[in-house]
Amino acid sequence: MNTPAYHCENPDVSIIEPRHFASLGKAELYELLGHYGVVLLRNCIHNAEDFSAYVKQNSSRLSLDPARVMVGGAAQLVDAGRQAIGLHCENGNSPFWPDITWFYCQEAPHTGSQTTLCDGEKVLAKLSSACRTFFEDNPIRYSRTVVGDKWRRLVCHYSPALSDPAAVGIEDLMQIIGDDPQTQISFNPLDDSIHYAFSTPAILVSEFSQRPAFANSILGPSFNYEVPVIDTSSGLPIPGEFLHEIAEVSAQYTYPVGWRDHDMVMIDNRRVMHGREAIVDERRRIFNALSYR
Repeated sequence: MNTPAYHCENPDVSIIEPRHFASLGKAELYELLGHYGVVLLRNCIHNAEDFSAYVKQNSSRLSLDPARVMVGGAAQLVDAGRQAIGLHCENGNSPFWPDITWFYCQEAPHTGSQTTLCDGEKVLAKLSSACRTFFEDNPIRYSRTVVGDKWRRLVCHYSPALSDPAAVGIEDLMQIIGDDPQTQISFNPLDDSIHYAFSTPAILVSEFSQRPAFANSILGPSFNYEVPVIDTSSGLPIPGEFLHEIAEVSAQYTYPVGWRDHDMVMIDNRRVMHGREAIVDERRRIFNALSYR
C-alpha cells in the first residue's frame, strides 16, 4: 500500500493523520478498508457538514435510517437511547443494507460510552465447525413490522422524484425492492404499516476484502423499531447453543474505538460489526452516515 497508515494498540485499525488526509484518494481509502476493515481518520474533519461532504465524495450513493434526523445531507445524529447496543451490521436486518458505515465524533466521551467494533473474519475463524456449518447451510431471516411514516421516508430517500412522504404508495416501495427474492413485503392498509421478511447469509464475502466474514445483526439492537423475529429462511429457530457460542466468540474480538474529538471512522459494513457501551457520559456527540461503494 502506498498510503501511510498508523496503527493504535489494535493492529486491525488503520489510522490516518491530518498530514496525510489531503492526499488520500478514494482508491487508497478503499484499499485500506479492504485490508483492515476499519479506517480511523484522526482530527481530519471538524463538523458534521464537512463529514457529510466527505462521505458523499467517497460514496456512489447514500442510505439512511428513516428514524433519525439528517444533517448536511448524509450525517445523522446517533441518539438511540443510553443502553449498551449489541454487535450488528448497520441496517443489516433489512434489504437496505449499505456497504459502508461511517461515524464522526464531534465531542468524545471522557468516560466509557464507546462505540465497539468486532471483525467478523476473526469471529468466523473461531466458530466451531458445527456452528459454521449450520450458518453455511441456513440463511437467516429477519421479520418485523415497520410503521407508515418510516417506510414512506425511506422511499422518498431512494426515489428522487418523490419528496412528500404523504404522496408515497406501497407500489413505490415495491418498485424499489424490485424482484429481490430475499425480501417479502405485505401491506396493512388499516394502519399503513408494512411487514417484511428479509433473508440473507450470516456469512458474507465483503466486496472490499473479498474474504468471508461472520457479519450480521443476530446480536443487534432494535431501537426505534419493533424487535425483529430472527430465525432461518426455512423457519427453523437458531439453536441456543450457537447463539451462546456467537456471543462468546464475538466478545473475544470486540474492542472500543477510543474516541477523541473530531475522529472519523469508516467501517466495512459487511465484514466488521459494531455496537456500543452504555452511555454514561452525556457529552458524547456522534454522527453516523451510511453509503454504498
